[in-house]
Amino acid sequence: MTKIKKSLLILIAFQAVVFLLLLLSKSVFASFETAMMSGALITMGSLYAYRNMIRARSSEVEIEDSKDVIDMMDDPYDLYEEERANEVEDIKAMIKEEKARQKQHIVENTVKNGSAWVSVYRLIPYAFLVLGFLGLQNNQMLQLLPYMVGLAVGIIVGYFLAKEWFLSI
Repeated sequence: MTKIKKSLLILIAFQAVVFLLLLLSKSVFASFETAMMSGALITMGSLYAYRNMIRARSSEVEIEDSKDVIDMMDDPYDLYEEERANEVEDIKAMIKEEKARQKQHIVENTVKNGSAWVSVYRLIPYAFLVLGFLGLQNNQMLQLLPYMVGLAVGIIVGYFLAKEWFLSI
């Protein structure tokens, strides 16, 4: 909880500095703030959605306690000398089998990963980005340079907030 309080205090201090843009112009401040919030929310939502997807996937994986195929191939004492001739053919066959298996699972993997792509945590910030841009444009308040700088700053701020809040172990 203290990490969240600390990062919120830093964010509030940063926002106080951003409010100084109001002295320059309302449109510069609005463009910068809208883009920064959009970028931060998109980054945080994306990282949160991917974190949830990885946690769900890692709980599904069963850990086997068996020797790896590579460990069997790695024979520093030549214990499997008679099998060395067949090793190259075995490796080629294994690679072909794995490629065929991966091709079969392309659609399945896409659907599994789609939950992170079409997550509410990502869609709402993207909607905020589009609607904020359109709102600024319709009110003749869009300033592209502050908007682009705000978007870049928002991505950085969002990454550090996400890392602090829910990506730490």
